[in-house]
Amino acid sequence: MKITKEMGVVLKDTTIDSGNPVFIDVENKPFKIYGACDKYLRVPTEVAQNTSANVAKLSKYTTGVRIRFKTDSDYIIAHFSLKSYDQFSTYDIQAVADCFCEDETGYHCLGKFNPSQGEGKNYFECRIRVKPTLKDIMICLPIYSEIDKFYVGLREGCELSESTEYKYTTPIVFYGSSIVHGIGASRPSSTYPMIISRKLNSDVVNLGFAGAALAEKAIIEYISGLNMSVFVYDYDHNAPDPEYLEKTHYAGYEMFRKAQPNTPVIMASKPDYYNPFSDIEVNEKRRQIIIESYKKGIANGDKNLYFVDGKEFYDPEFREESTADGCHPNDVGYLQMAKTFGNLLKLLIDKKE
Repeated sequence: MKITKEMGVVLKDTTIDSGNPVFIDVENKPFKIYGACDKYLRVPTEVAQNTSANVAKLSKYTTGVRIRFKTDSDYIIAHFSLKSYDQFSTYDIQAVADCFCEDETGYHCLGKFNPSQGEGKNYFECRIRVKPTLKDIMICLPIYSEIDKFYVGLREGCELSESTEYKYTTPIVFYGSSIVHGIGASRPSSTYPMIISRKLNSDVVNLGFAGAALAEKAIIEYISGLNMSVFVYDYDHNAPDPEYLEKTHYAGYEMFRKAQPNTPVIMASKPDYYNPFSDIEVNEKRRQIIIESYKKGIANGDKNLYFVDGKEFYDPEFREESTADGCHPNDVGYLQMAKTFGNLLKLLIDKKE
């Protein structure tokens, strides 16, 4: 359809008015939001509240949530306001969005929508210029912020339609800690689930909850009811101690497996095995607990269970260049995780197809 002024909304405040932009609420068609269960929520409110106060808060943060559409506009404007924004440690990128276009050769990064407003402005607004050809656009929403409203600005008179669908429409579901959530990534698209999504051209759901992935019954029951191609079970880092991990890890897997007897499950141990601020002996104990869960599942006849060793994620030569703080991966670390998980996930998804 052709964009007209009547299709847009009049914003109370904007700093971009050149180029005849029309601002459209992405909650409306033909825009489509991926990675969320309702608008920008990653988990239903009742499930999140029944899990923990922290998950209730973090489930509103939009890591892994994407907006997809097709247009021939020669620019893309993102105009969005936040309900909340927590700056995590020293990272200052948790509220930015970024943008890709897709063609027959794959996904291509167009840039980040950086904060550009002065003091007192309660919204982000930024423009990326692109070629005036028909193209699929994907906007990745912030890692650690709660979206209030999100508008995309396109040139008046341009074409707008639904995006091309993913090659693999059944999502891969990732559950885990801040490392799954994406803390330490330089932009929303640099987390390992998002890299995998682009490389496999697969839908994904990121259920990473920074500091709050404890395999509680409410969240595992919810995950067990989701439609998915593969389940990545990666919460080792948030278990407060080996005893808690041992108590919950196999139990969580068993709950999921009863609900989904044939869905491939990947168990993973944490990547910061060699963190100089942690106890290697404790890290090894945790790793062995996950290995024992895996072995027990195999012994009980599970032919769709796999183990990925977090100890081996990083190239030893570049281990110290692979983290943001000794714990959370940076973009280098996330890329290495994405390669390891991605190779296995491709085999599993292709096998199912």
